[in-house]
This record gives sequence, structure tokens and C-alpha cells, in this order.
Amino acid sequence: MKPLDFLIIGAQKCATTTLFEHLRSHPDIAMPLEKEVPFFTGDDCSAENWQAFAQDKFGPEQNEKLWGKATPQYMSDPNAAARIHKLMPDTKLVAILRDPMQRTWSHFRMGQRRDTEQREFSEAIASLLSNTEPKEGQELVLPDHANGYESEADFYVAWSEYGRILKKFSACFSPQQLLVLYTEDLENDPAATLDRLLAFIGLPVGFRPPTLGEVIHRGGASNRVPNSVRSWLRDRGLLYRLWQLLPDAHRGRLRFQYEQWNVRKSGDPMSLPDHLSDQLRKHYGEDIQSLLSLSVDPPPWVDRYLPYN
Repeated sequence: MKPLDFLIIGAQKCATTTLFEHLRSHPDIAMPLEKEVPFFTGDDCSAENWQAFAQDKFGPEQNEKLWGKATPQYMSDPNAAARIHKLMPDTKLVAILRDPMQRTWSHFRMGQRRDTEQREFSEAIASLLSNTEPKEGQELVLPDHANGYESEADFYVAWSEYGRILKKFSACFSPQQLLVLYTEDLENDPAATLDRLLAFIGLPVGFRPPTLGEVIHRGGASNRVPNSVRSWLRDRGLLYRLWQLLPDAHRGRLRFQYEQWNVRKSGDPMSLPDHLSDQLRKHYGEDIQSLLSLSVDPPPWVDRYLPYN
């Protein structure tokens, strides 16, 4: 079974869903129906298991197309880079990054929406910044949400440390195998950003999906349907058995579409006291220096952080 030609590795809350929806409509690209179907998040990512996974998600009739996947969990997993390289050393990687403070804010609001976060944003950030081991977050056990949503509060800041995270990938893959895009560029010039991605994975530029210019999964702090209702439905045996009768891929796609619909879109501005805002900018400014050492294009938000160093 063929390997992946490209893999969108993250970051979470940075428009990976938008890239996924753009690319899955391309006639020369095959992607799973559902975006987040992880494979490299465990130690059982063998060639044999990949064959079974690929047979289920792609199938042999897709062999003439480029195979791609979008799994933002990979930038959250400190072991993902080595696992991917061991099995697919020639695959191309795409990272899309957002202003780190805005990504942190969006991550926090997702916690509110999932009912795993009841604190104010300033309280959550103060707790993380007061940690005497600022890199501890990367060593914590990653939540798998197998039995319902788990808190990701320990990772609000750590998963915005793009320089630290991508250094693990650059240690395994050549610079020619890693493309770094920015959410702000995708929003401001979606056609040019998509062309850059298409050229990177070896396809002609100029493809324009019907979703171009849309923000596919805009965040918010609340749901249309409360999580309590979702839990109630999950506990109903008959409904659950009927749900299980659907093919796995279709269940995943329906779950994906439901999650997008269920978010109450809101544009609440991020609010932090000045002293915490300065601390967080300084923290991310140090990490951006690491990001720039990877010879990537400077992010559009670089000037908001580097003066703090």
C-alpha cells in the first residue's frame, strides 16, 4: 500500500480544517472523508497497520492520486515526527500557524465550549506562566478524548510554541519536505496561499475549490446543542447501536460536519491584563526566534513579538 504523499500536521486551531476542505475537492487528491483520523499517535504505526488503515481510508482505486491527510494532533505529539519519518521518510509535511496568542485564545474558548474549562482566560494563563518548568506541558500525557472530552488546559500555551515543536520535525525531515504557511495569509490571499501549497505537493497551480475564501470552522465559546445532550444520546443503547451500523468513514464525516454546525460563532475579543499580555508576548517572542532559525518565511505577526526580546 502506498504511503502518504503529504500530511498536514497542524497546528490545532490554525485553519487545518479549511486546508482539508480545499484539498479534498481536488480531482487529483485523495483524502479520508473525515479530517482527524490519526495514525501516528501511537506506537503501533507499523507498515502492516498502515496497510489496513490505508485500505479503509483510501482504497486501491485511489492509487493514481496524491494521498494526503490532515491531523493537527501531530504537532501536539512529541513523538509524531520520529514515527512519521520511520515509516514514511519521503512524505511532505505542511504546517499552518496562527498568531500564537490568538491560537491560545481560540484553544481556551474551545475548552469553554466543551465544558472542560470554567476559569477566566487570565486565570488560566497566569497559572501556566507561573509554572517554574515552562516546557513541562510538552511532556504531559496527551488527551485522546476516547470517553468524552478531556481538558487540554495544560496545553493552551505549549501548543503555540511553534519553534520548539517544528524543531522536532526539522530534525527528522529535510527543509525541502516542510512547508510552513500562515493562517493570516490564507485569509487575506487564499488563492496565492493555496497555489503555494499545490506547487509544494507537486500539482499545477490554479485550482480553485468552491470553499476558497471561506473560514470552514470558525471557533466560539458555546455550542448550539449542550454537551449534556450529546452525553445523554451516547448513553442510549439503541441509538448508539444504530449509529454503529453506519460505515466508520461515514460516521466520521457526519461527526465532522456536526462539530462545525454545532459551534455558536462569536467574535469575542481576547482580553488579558497588561502584565499578563506582556509576559505572554515575551514568552512567544523567544519561541519565534527558534521558528525563524528554521529558515521559514517570517510570520505576518512577527513584529508583535520580537520587540519583547
